[in-house]
Amino acid sequence: MLKKILALLLVILMVVPAIVSCGDSGEEPKNTINYDTEAGGEDEETEEDPLIAEIDEHMGELSSLFSFKGKTFTWLGPSWQAPEKDEETGDAEDDAMYFRQRDIEDMFGLEWVNNKAEMVVDDGDSATIELIKQDVMAGTGAYDASYAGNMHTQQLLINDCLMNLTDFSTVDLDGEWWQQDLKGTLSIGGELYFLQGSIVSSYYQDAQCIVFNKDVAEDYGIEGLYDLARDGEWTFDKMIELANTVPENANGAGAYRYSGINGYTVVHAHGYSITEFDEGGNPYVPDTVPQTIVDIADKYSVIFGDESQTAHTKWYSTSNYETFEEKYGYKNEAEMFADGKILFLMTNTGGGAELRTHDVNFGFLPIPKGSNAQEDYISYVEPWSAINVFVPKSAKDPQMTDVILEAMAALGYKYFKSTCYDNMLKSRTVKDMESKEMLDIIFNTKRYDIINIVDKGASVYGDGELMNWLNGSVQETSAGMVSKYFIKSKIVNSNIKTILGNIQADINN
Repeated sequence: MLKKILALLLVILMVVPAIVSCGDSGEEPKNTINYDTEAGGEDEETEEDPLIAEIDEHMGELSSLFSFKGKTFTWLGPSWQAPEKDEETGDAEDDAMYFRQRDIEDMFGLEWVNNKAEMVVDDGDSATIELIKQDVMAGTGAYDASYAGNMHTQQLLINDCLMNLTDFSTVDLDGEWWQQDLKGTLSIGGELYFLQGSIVSSYYQDAQCIVFNKDVAEDYGIEGLYDLARDGEWTFDKMIELANTVPENANGAGAYRYSGINGYTVVHAHGYSITEFDEGGNPYVPDTVPQTIVDIADKYSVIFGDESQTAHTKWYSTSNYETFEEKYGYKNEAEMFADGKILFLMTNTGGGAELRTHDVNFGFLPIPKGSNAQEDYISYVEPWSAINVFVPKSAKDPQMTDVILEAMAALGYKYFKSTCYDNMLKSRTVKDMESKEMLDIIFNTKRYDIINIVDKGASVYGDGELMNWLNGSVQETSAGMVSKYFIKSKIVNSNIKTILGNIQADINN
C-alpha cells in the first residue's frame, strides 16, 4: 500500500509533514462554508469524520514527497459546469471546489488552471470531447485531466484518447475516497481508463433511491417504512403490498402509487447485471437474455406499466413519446410528487435534494431488495448522473497528474462529503432523522455498471440501445423480449469490440 511505503520513507527521512488544514494558521477555517438557507433548516453540528485525520496525514505525506513548483495543472470541464472555482462565491459547492483547489496549490506549489470548455456546441459535454480529441491528435498536452459523462467517455475510448490509469502508483484505489471495486466493475480488458469517487461532487448525488410522500402515506395508513428498511425487510413485494392500500387512480383524481420506475435499477436491485466479463477481463453481454430478467419484466410490467397505478409517459419508447406536462399537467414528477399525487417516487439522491425547494413532507428509502434472501440493498447509479474522471493520452506530466488526482479525491472527500452530503443533503434536505440513516444505507450500497460506458447509441440526453430497452421493460410486457434483446446485444457487443480494438495496444502492454 502506498500509504505504508510513504510513511516508512518519511520516518527514514525524518520529515515532518506540512499540512494545510482547517484552523491551523489563524485564518477562518477553510471548510466554513455559507450554506443556502432558502429552504429552511439548520446546518447540523456533527462530529468530525475520523477519516479526515487520515486524509490530512496522507496529504502531508504526499506534499512532503512531491513538489511541482513552477508547473501548471490544467483541469478541463464540460461547458455546462465549471471544473473548479478561482475564488469564493458564497455557494457551498462552488466554495468546496475553491478550497480544494487552493489546498492543492499550496501543498504542491503548482499553479492550478481551470479551462472551462465553452464552445458553440449545444450537445452538453461534446465541447470537452472535441478539445481532448484535438489535443491528443496534436500532442500539445494542453490538459492534464478532465471529466465528462458516460457516453462521452465512450467516444474518447473509441478514439483512443485516454491514458491507461492502471499503472498510476499514487492513486490508491483502496482509499475510501475512491469508489470501491473499480477494477472489478468498470475495467476494460482488466485495465482502468476512468475513475469514480469523491474526486467529483456529483458522487454524492448519483445513487438511485426511493422517496415517499409522508402525507400520502399517512392518509392511507402506511407506517413503519423506516423500520422495514432498517431491518432489511424493505423489498419490492413489500412496497407493492403497502402501495396497494392506495386505490387505483384510473381517472387521475387521486394519488398514483408509483412513478419514475426504471428497469435496470429494478434488475440491479434483484442482484442481477446484464454485463459480464470474459477471462481476459473484457466486458460483454450474453447473446441470450437471462431468464431471471425476463421473469422480472413479466412480474413488474403488470404493475409499473399499469397507468392507473404508475405515472409515466413511456418516454423510453420514442414511438410513444409524450411529455410529462402534456399528460399530467405538471412540469415533472417532482412537482407532481410535491402536490401529493405520487406515493413512491424513484429518483436519485440529487433529485431528492431538489425536493427541498418544494413544500412537501417526504422521506428517503433505499431501492427495495428483490427478496428477503438478499443480504444487502443495491443502489444502482443513474447513468445520466455518473461523472467519470480521465486523463488524456497527451497529458504532459503523468506523474504529476497521478499525484494530483489522488489529492483531488482525498480532499474531495474532505470538502465534498461535508458540503454536498453531510450538510446540503443530510441536514438541509431531510425532514427527519431516519432519512439520514437511510441515506447512509443508500450511499454505502452504490453500484456502477460498465454497460453505461459501452452501450451503443446514447447521447447526452438518453441511454443507449440496451439500456433504453431494458429501462422500459418494466412498463411493457415481455412479449418479443428475447428477440429484441438478441438484436441489441449484438449491437452492444460490436461496439465493445470497436472500443477494445482501439485500446488493444494498451491492454497488450
